Amino acid sequence: MRRSRGRTSRRPWLGFCLALLSAAALVAWRAESKLSALVLGGLGESFSTKIFSAATNIGEGSPRDPQRLLERLRRLGYRESPEPAAPGQYAWQPPVLKVFLRGYSVPLPAQNPGLFEIRFDADGTAEARDSSGSSVSAIRLEPELMAELSGARKLRREPAAAAEIPPALEQAVIATEDKRFYRHWGVDPLAVLRSAWHDLSGHAELQGGSTITQQLAKNLFLSPRRTLQRKLAEAAFSFYLELRLNKERILTLYLNHIYMGQDGPVSVAGIKAASAFYFEKSLGRLTLGECAMLAGLIRSPYRYDPRRDPAAALHRRDFVLRRMREEGFITAAQLRGALAEPLAAAPRPLRDLRGNDYFVTEVVRQVLPRYGEEALFRQGLSLYTTMDPLDQKAAERAVSRLKTQAALAALDPEDGRVLALVGGRDFAESQFNRATQARRQPGSAFKPFLYGAAIEKGYTPATTLDDRPRAFSGPEGTWRPKNYDGVYRGTTTLRTALALSLNAASLDLLNQIGPAAMAQFAQRLGVESPLENSLALALGTSEVNLLELTAAFAPFANQGLRVSPILVSSVYDAQGNVLEYARGERTSVLAPAHAYLVTSLLESVVQEGTAKSLQGLGFARPCAGKTGTTDEGRDAWFIGFTPRLLAGVWVGNDRNEALRLTGAKDALPVWAQFMRDSVEGPAAPFAQPQGLTTARIDPLSGLLARSGCPEKRSEMFAAGTEPKQVCPLHRGGVWGWFKRWFGPN
Repeated sequence: MRRSRGRTSRRPWLGFCLALLSAAALVAWRAESKLSALVLGGLGESFSTKIFSAATNIGEGSPRDPQRLLERLRRLGYRESPEPAAPGQYAWQPPVLKVFLRGYSVPLPAQNPGLFEIRFDADGTAEARDSSGSSVSAIRLEPELMAELSGARKLRREPAAAAEIPPALEQAVIATEDKRFYRHWGVDPLAVLRSAWHDLSGHAELQGGSTITQQLAKNLFLSPRRTLQRKLAEAAFSFYLELRLNKERILTLYLNHIYMGQDGPVSVAGIKAASAFYFEKSLGRLTLGECAMLAGLIRSPYRYDPRRDPAAALHRRDFVLRRMREEGFITAAQLRGALAEPLAAAPRPLRDLRGNDYFVTEVVRQVLPRYGEEALFRQGLSLYTTMDPLDQKAAERAVSRLKTQAALAALDPEDGRVLALVGGRDFAESQFNRATQARRQPGSAFKPFLYGAAIEKGYTPATTLDDRPRAFSGPEGTWRPKNYDGVYRGTTTLRTALALSLNAASLDLLNQIGPAAMAQFAQRLGVESPLENSLALALGTSEVNLLELTAAFAPFANQGLRVSPILVSSVYDAQGNVLEYARGERTSVLAPAHAYLVTSLLESVVQEGTAKSLQGLGFARPCAGKTGTTDEGRDAWFIGFTPRLLAGVWVGNDRNEALRLTGAKDALPVWAQFMRDSVEGPAAPFAQPQGLTTARIDPLSGLLARSGCPEKRSEMFAAGTEPKQVCPLHRGGVWGWFKRWFGPN
């Protein structure tokens, strides 16, 4: 019986031991899987992917508005100084700007740091010289950080190898966070007792009870909930980390993961990101005082933020320095020198990481299939985009004022770089990108492809069309299209028909060349959406998205070259290796003379046609474009361009309701506001290519004008297509003069 009772009495202890071993095994398994997958193979758990704007080129004869350039400098955190002597400083003494560039190595081409002088001519052209006075072809402002991605969170974290971390920074952290770091095994009972005593005595600032290892375990493996269960798990994970890693590795991981502050909606984690955020410095350039300030932030980044409360930050920094002296890390002389350092936190850049959401989301949508979630959100990629931050902000301002939904896309017509992209009035309200994901009927904004196809077939701006009511038979019965204003001009020229967006004349033209010719022309210029093979194509009934339609106008602006819209110019990994580099492909799809003729027709739209109200909207530069309106005003469009900037605007709503919108009334003002804010430099006309000639014509007959013609117009033609016959409708000489004055009206 005694023997049996002994066996029974040992069973609870056996169960307890098995439970303890099981818990230990679970802790080890969780920690090992995390370490193996995320930590041991690299410098830290994960590092945010950064999305940058394009660099800003200055020089090369490119026009630059000095005030916009100053705004770019301020957004990048440059500080005005009477005489720039360090990176990140500038001085503006019109017409000369002196700027000490920070420089950068990626993306290519790199820019060396140094002092440069930029002189602005009266026409807005910028000429750059280096510190020796030698002319340089161009200099570049570094790309602006536009967004950061780390899974579901907005998190900024950069890897720092152990060799990069200054010993003074490690010592400052140990002195304030865990002075017995090298003497405990993950949990320090003395620190727990000391922390409790300090809490009771009101000296909580001195040191917390959690060791560096415990804080790392919490950051890597656990939630922030304060429960007994979590504290026990924290201790278990801490013991495991101490068994698995050496002290140097634990400290490096800790310094790479610790929360260090907030940049708007983006959390700053790790000392490398914090050094750049607070001081605009690499770790190797930190002073002793700056190391102490970063170490002091760990306890409460908000409370000791040097920009928010400089006095509290200074008090905390000095406390850390004295703790370092007490622990023997620095000498008395070093202490005095560091205490005398001014608190010199860099000003917060003016960028707004909360904006740019539509552009950034489209970048992620395009890049994600190529790299996958793991690489994109956890491996510290750097994505350099084509975005111009000032153009993007101008686009957001122009769209956000509307009561209906809207979208705007802006490109460089020379290479297809997307400079701005806004997919809706408010990203917080709707994340659907109407510039890239919505397909809508473009209405008359599609007509330039009809007229371009006709020009290519030998038609001229003076070719006459029949603008009268007509009936067309189709599968769905008889179709009687009407002009928007209900007025018919009888006989009219191509130029007038496109300028006034005459539906009847356009259908007459399409009936002559055939829908297939128009569709093939549009697809050759860049329209990729399916197009119907019917006469309705002339009126823009086939659905397209805004970005593709806008890009398809580029050959008109750049003398015949098709470009593909580019949002991402290059991608680099965390080590600075290039993963991809986009070379803008340009394909000749239209003769320069034909492209110029279409542009000339589209200039008439804004000078005397459906978009002539642009003259009262504050944008008076040479430009060309086309309005578009769909049935019952469901959609309003305007696609327009200058020699340097191409932009498209759509206005409507997601329910495709009848809103009585028009391109001129609703889309054109948005376009005008954006262009006013974005176009730089002096007004420049469109460059005229070779192969063109002019002739005086009678606009009623489209033939050479004679002295008796009541109206004469100078018209442009591709060489060899100009009319050879004179107008038969009006007599010349004295008889023509007499008939004009005294004949019947």
